[in-house]
Amino acid sequence: MKFIITESKIDNIILNFLNMEFIPDYDWGPELFDFYKNEVDNYGSVDFYVNDEVVFTYFGEWDGYDYLYRLEVYNHVSEILDNVFGSRWVPVLKKWFEKNTNLEVKEMRVYGEIIYF
Repeated sequence: MKFIITESKIDNIILNFLNMEFIPDYDWGPELFDFYKNEVDNYGSVDFYVNDEVVFTYFGEWDGYDYLYRLEVYNHVSEILDNVFGSRWVPVLKKWFEKNTNLEVKEMRVYGEIIYF
């Protein structure tokens, strides 16, 4: 028997997985938007922890021409997501992260490689 799964259903499955596995220890959302912005403005980055382990780091650094708005996804997270979803998770994670932090992501570092959006 064949099953047809739409892209939007796959995206929803990925979103549900992200929400189950990678919500930061201290939660996130609109009440923390100013905190994230202040951390980036004052220190150049902000870390996101799950179970006391950094899973994402967001950088807002000046490169001499423009601000780099980069999300680094740590390898252990990338490996889990790749094993379950292939590379389909990358754009979904970007949107999910932006929605929950109000931080713009122009590029992602996954396995040391930069993905530009």
